[in-house]
Amino acid sequence: MAGAGRLLKDSDKIVFGEFWTAKQRQGHPIHHTVSYRASFKPELPSFFMKEFLKKKNRVVYDPFGGRGTTAIQANIEGHAAIHNDIHPLSIFLASARQYVPKFVDLEKKLNLLDLDKEVEDDPFDVYLLPFFHPRTLKEIKNLKHYMAIDDSVEMKFISLIALSRLHGHSTGFFSVYTFPQVSIPPEAQAKNNLKRGVTPEYRPIKPRILQKMKRDLALPIPPFYHEFSKNNIYSLNSANSVPNVETESVDLIVTSPPFLDKVDYEGDNWLRHWFLDIKKSKDRKLSIFSNINDWNEFIRSTLKESARVLKKGAYMVMEVGEVKKGNSILYLDEDVVRMAEGTGLVWNKTYVHTQSFTKLSNCWQVSNNEKGTNSNRCVVLRKVL
Repeated sequence: MAGAGRLLKDSDKIVFGEFWTAKQRQGHPIHHTVSYRASFKPELPSFFMKEFLKKKNRVVYDPFGGRGTTAIQANIEGHAAIHNDIHPLSIFLASARQYVPKFVDLEKKLNLLDLDKEVEDDPFDVYLLPFFHPRTLKEIKNLKHYMAIDDSVEMKFISLIALSRLHGHSTGFFSVYTFPQVSIPPEAQAKNNLKRGVTPEYRPIKPRILQKMKRDLALPIPPFYHEFSKNNIYSLNSANSVPNVETESVDLIVTSPPFLDKVDYEGDNWLRHWFLDIKKSKDRKLSIFSNINDWNEFIRSTLKESARVLKKGAYMVMEVGEVKKGNSILYLDEDVVRMAEGTGLVWNKTYVHTQSFTKLSNCWQVSNNEKGTNSNRCVVLRKVL
């Protein structure tokens, strides 16, 4: 067990409890506009913002930004945000909600789009037709054309909504029945279609986009949201090297690094990458580690960089979990504490938020202490004066 027994010497620093709700979708609907694997609930960063930020208009940073939960919650609570991630998809998911247009403006923009124009066949279509009816695919391609020539905030938000409807398990999505969070390979989808006895049916995309927008914008965002979001920074970098974030400019870090080899962000998002024209890059190395020592070294370098950008006396919260590797359970919070030594960050406390499994966890057949995490283990570090 990684770091076994080390924290027992400082057990007064480990706090157990349910610090935020275990219920699903309790945060603002704008958080749930799009799904993203391995994301945490907005209640988690909200708890620590209230715990460690006593004034408004602070700077909150997430070096592993994911779908933008920390950044959006920071804006909701009256703070500016820095969202960093090495994955271009993550940058889009977060920045598309930097400005949230009014529904009436979005509806007007959507109605102006002509999605019935003829489009050229593409050799790549063979990979897409197991998911989409040819007419639906034509509409998606036309939307992609508008996305390429229209950089308005309304178009960007419509693109985000369309991305969230691209593929899934109900008639509210553009695709035939498939998994909503993971883009499975085309050949696997074709086999699933055959097994279920289905073929992709025509699903017009405009009404599905409109319905999703209505739902996500049903609750108004705080009136001051854009006052703070306009100062956000969106950084496309590895978490252990963020040169565009100034030294001692951050008031609080709330983040969650990838857990060893549990998520394949590239493979799981190939359909979303196609939709957003995100090209493969040999220089883009997403942080997926199968070896605990490699993970630890990456975390150590990330903590050093995080110490650089934090103001003196400010806090960093890193949420990790317990991961089963072979016959052992790795309590990654203990490794984070060890990796912090000599970085300029000192261990303050560890919050162990216990909870019941979510529907998604059950879907992946993750049970107690098996394959994944059954608790949020939040290591709180403080930059020494």
